[in-house]
Amino acid sequence: MTVLCGGFVKQGQLTAKGLGLPNLPHSIHPGHVNLVDDATLEQNVAGPMLQQVVDGLTVQPAEAGFTREPAKRDIVFSGTFEEVNEHFIANEWSDSMPIVPPTIEKVEQFLRFTDRSPDEVLGRLLPDSREATIWNIAVNGVMSGCRPEYMPVLVAIVEAMVDPKFGHEHLGHTPGTETLIIVNGRIIKELEFNYTQAALRTGFRANTTIGRFWRMYMRNACGFLPHKTDKGCFGGNFRVVLAENEDAVTSMGWQPHSVDEGYEAGDNLVTITACTEMTQAIEVGDPSAEQILRNIEARMADNHMFIQFFFRGMITRPTIVLTPAVLKVLTDQGWTKQAVRQHFYDYAKLRVSRLSGMIVERFYKGIRQGNWPEQLGTSMELERDIQMVSSPDDFIIVVSGDPDRDHVEIGSGNGYIGFPVTKRIETPAAWEELLGGR
Repeated sequence: MTVLCGGFVKQGQLTAKGLGLPNLPHSIHPGHVNLVDDATLEQNVAGPMLQQVVDGLTVQPAEAGFTREPAKRDIVFSGTFEEVNEHFIANEWSDSMPIVPPTIEKVEQFLRFTDRSPDEVLGRLLPDSREATIWNIAVNGVMSGCRPEYMPVLVAIVEAMVDPKFGHEHLGHTPGTETLIIVNGRIIKELEFNYTQAALRTGFRANTTIGRFWRMYMRNACGFLPHKTDKGCFGGNFRVVLAENEDAVTSMGWQPHSVDEGYEAGDNLVTITACTEMTQAIEVGDPSAEQILRNIEARMADNHMFIQFFFRGMITRPTIVLTPAVLKVLTDQGWTKQAVRQHFYDYAKLRVSRLSGMIVERFYKGIRQGNWPEQLGTSMELERDIQMVSSPDDFIIVVSGDPDRDHVEIGSGNGYIGFPVTKRIETPAAWEELLGGR
C-alpha cells in the first residue's frame, strides 16, 4: 500500500509495476497536500483516503500483466526514414526530434568501439526495472545522433548512472532536474569536444549528441516518460556535455577536475551530477581576485543552491564553472583551487530571512534535528547568515567556457538526487587504429 497526491497516481502505478508490484493499491489525496489547509487535509485523510486503505487491504485487485519486450536483434519496424520516426514517436521511443534509425548495421558499428560483450549487464534501471546493457547503450547512441567512436563515453555515463550513489531512480521528481555531464582527459581532443566559447551550447556534435543520449537513455531504458513516470513540473531539455579546458587549467598551475576525483591528470573520465538549477554569475570580473570570489558568492546566495536539502542533513555539492579569464586573475594572485574552495565555504552565506514558506519550516526542522550545527547553528533566529555546504571539498570546480569573458556558471544539486559520480572511460585495445580509420 502506498499514499500519493493526485498528480502522482500514474507515476506510482508505473513505478510499482517496474518493481514487480503491478497491483499495488494506492491511497490518493485529491490534489497536492501543500495547497490545502490542515482542516481539509484531515477531512481527506479521515474520509476517502481511509476508505481506500481499507479497500486496498481487503479487496483483491484485478490482475495486471506484463508486455514482452522484443529481443535485441528483432526487427520492430521497417519503412522510410519518415515512417520510422513516426513509428518511434507513436510508441514513445523518441524525444520527438528526428532520430537516426537504429539498424543492426549501425548498432554493430558502435559495438566495434568497445571490447565488452553486447550482452553485458551493467545494472538495473528504474522505474521500469530494465537491464542496462552494452547493446541498448549502442542502440540509444545511434538514435541520438552520436558517432560510433563516442561509445566508450556512453558506456562510462551509464556505469555512473547505475551507481547507487547517484540515485537515478529519483530523476522523475517534480523539480525536473537535468544532469550535468563533465568530461576530462585526452579524449576531449580525440573526439573534438568543445571546451571554450559556447560551452553548454548546442552545435558541437560530441557535446550535443552525448547530452541528448542521456535524456534518450533515461526515456527508453530507464522508462522516464512525461505524463507518466517523469513528473518534472516544468522540466528542461537535455544538457549539453561540459568538457574541461585542461590546457588552461594546467598552464595556470591548477590540476583538472580528474585529480580532485582521485585520478591522474590526463585520465579519460566522465562525471555526472544532477544540477537542479544552473545560474550564471554574470560579469564577476574585478582586478582583485578576492572581490571576484565575493561576487560569485553573492550569486550563490541569490539562488540558495537548493539549500533545503542541506537543512535535511544531506551533503550538497554545487558545481562552479570558471572561465579561463577568471582563473587567470585568481592564479596570478596566488589562489590555489583549495584556497578558492575554502573562501567559498567561509563566505558563501545565506541570510535565513530571505527564505519563506515551507523552506523556513524545513530550516526549523533541521535545527531541531541538530543537522549541521557548525554551519547552520542552533538558533531559530532568522536574521542571521548561515553557511551553505558542509565542507570546502563539497564544491566541484571546473574550468571551461569563453577564455575572454568573466562569467561563471553555478550548478546547484539537491542532496540524494543525483549525487556526483565519476567513472573511467575505457577505450578498446584497438582505439588508435579505430580512430585512424574513421
